[in-house]
Amino acid sequence: MSVQNGFLALLTQGPAYGSQLQSEFLCRAAHRRQLNPGQVYSTLDRMIDQGLVASAGATDDGLPLYELTPAGREAAAAWLSTGPSDGRPDWDEMQDQVLIAASLDGGAALTIADGYRVAYAERIRYLTHEADSRALLAANRAAELGAKAAIEWLDEVVSALRKNPEALLQARSPERPRRGRRPAAESAAPAEA
Repeated sequence: MSVQNGFLALLTQGPAYGSQLQSEFLCRAAHRRQLNPGQVYSTLDRMIDQGLVASAGATDDGLPLYELTPAGREAAAAWLSTGPSDGRPDWDEMQDQVLIAASLDGGAALTIADGYRVAYAERIRYLTHEADSRALLAANRAAELGAKAAIEWLDEVVSALRKNPEALLQARSPERPRRGRRPAAESAAPAEA
C-alpha cells in the first residue's frame, strides 16, 4: 500500500506521468533500491479503478498524465497526517511515509513520526511481556531490537526536522525521466511485416 499512498502524496504537487512518479518516489524514499515499472502502471490502473486518480491529459510528447480526484486528495491527506494503520508497524512503510511526508511538508512528517514512535514503543512493551518460551524469546528479542532501531531512526529524523522543518523538502525534479508508458492506442499499433 505504501507505493499507492506515496503516489497519492506525490500527486498533491500536481499531475504527473508514471515514470515521473516512479522517479520522484525513489528519489524521496532513497532506502528503496528500485520500483518495477510494471508495478508503477498496475498501481496507477488500480488507483483509477478505485476512483483515486483520473486522466489529466498528456505531456507534449504523448505520455498520459494522472491527477488526484477528490477521493484521492482525501486519501493523500489522510496518509500524510497519520501514523501506522495498525499496532504492528512495518519498517518499509514507516520509512516511505515519513520520508515522503518530510519531502512535502516537514510538519506532517513530525506528526507521522510521533504516531510510529508510539506504535513501536507499544510493540516493545508487548514483546517484553510476551516471552514465555525459549522460541518466543528469540523471536521477540529480534522484533524488540527492530522496534528500538525504528525509534532511534525516528528520533534522528524528528531531531533534524525540529532544527530545520524544511531540511528534507524537495520540489518536483525538473529532470524528465527518459521513458514512460505510451497510451494504449499508440502501443497497440500492428507491427509491419
